[in-house]
Amino acid sequence: MNRGSLWRSPDFLRLWAAQSISETGTQIGQLAVPLLAIGALHVSATELGFLTSARMLPFIVLALPAGAMLDRMRRLPVMIGSDIARALLLAGVPVAYALGMLTLAQLYVAVLLVGAFTVTFDVSYQSYLPALVRREELADANAKLTVSSSAAEMAGPAVAGLLAGVVGAAATVLLDALSFLASGLLCRAIRRPEPEPERADPGTPRSLSKEIGEGLGFILRQRVLRAVAACASLLNLSYAMLTVLLTLYMVRSLDYSSAKVGVVFSVGGVGLVAGAMCASRLIERLGYGRSIMSGVVLCAAGLALMPAASPALSFPFLAGGYFVFGFGAPLFNIAQVTLRQAITPDRLQGRMNASIRFVIWSTIAVGGPLAGFLAETVGMRSAIATGAVIGVLAWLPLLGSSVLSLRRLPEEPAKV
Repeated sequence: MNRGSLWRSPDFLRLWAAQSISETGTQIGQLAVPLLAIGALHVSATELGFLTSARMLPFIVLALPAGAMLDRMRRLPVMIGSDIARALLLAGVPVAYALGMLTLAQLYVAVLLVGAFTVTFDVSYQSYLPALVRREELADANAKLTVSSSAAEMAGPAVAGLLAGVVGAAATVLLDALSFLASGLLCRAIRRPEPEPERADPGTPRSLSKEIGEGLGFILRQRVLRAVAACASLLNLSYAMLTVLLTLYMVRSLDYSSAKVGVVFSVGGVGLVAGAMCASRLIERLGYGRSIMSGVVLCAAGLALMPAASPALSFPFLAGGYFVFGFGAPLFNIAQVTLRQAITPDRLQGRMNASIRFVIWSTIAVGGPLAGFLAETVGMRSAIATGAVIGVLAWLPLLGSSVLSLRRLPEEPAKV
């Protein structure tokens, strides 16, 4: 693999810059909008909870139909349109604030629609990548994109908090809108022609539900994709549960300050960036199957450390667990995303990515309520242990598939 070749690809560099700016903008907005709601509208905890849920809802409701629709069209124009739409929606928020007309209903609508266009952008760029770079460059391309996502996840909230303190939450939302505009302009500058999507027989009516079923069926029939989806679902369910439980545990049982809680999560962000930077070389050395398994094992080891965080010795286990999990997650994600893209025919890329994302986000949505239920019924420490065990067992679905035997990418996509 020639890792330097992508640095000489202006179109990939434009996509990378656009995705980096878009991811950073998403992370900034996730904190800036709630801060504006708290400061300007004095929302209650319940109202703030609904605002957070509004951000998550499109990923669950729209992912599958969006994937089917995106397989009918070229993805690059969708990315450009999604960025421009997000910029306009967010720009309307500080304008309304400046005019004294901002309402909670406007924030709900803006967050819902921004989430919907984030779904279309994310599914589009993952589906577009195999058409932009060569097959042997996919792993390196995904590694670079994951570094950006990891860095944005680590730095975005801190940047949002700093900006909100300096220029105010409303101005921070405006800067967030400008970031999406910049992303859209970068996507617009990509010059490589995108292949036209495969057209259906003009005499054959197209059914959205049938096309969604075809995408889900492709994943279920492919043992590799089925195993990867099950593995990722268990990891995300575990992580979502522990994020809720350990935040409560650190604040209420360990008496951590907000700053100390932030440090624990920031250590995990450092692990994410470090893992993403090392992943491409590790994949080249280990191969795809063993990289996927190694990433899962590292994630499981990190999750297993967390229940050992007793009141007497908590910080090393929590920070260490998050770092190890963070280091393993990019190795798993980069290897499995690249494998998914290589296995899937172009006409199913949108539906495959959307279906996987739907499954993963569904488990994340379930994780929070399940964590709260377990904490109230069996106690906090038992709930934390349960969440960790789910993650520790995430490697099991890989044993029944051919994932471990895959050293290189397949020569051509799977037959449908």
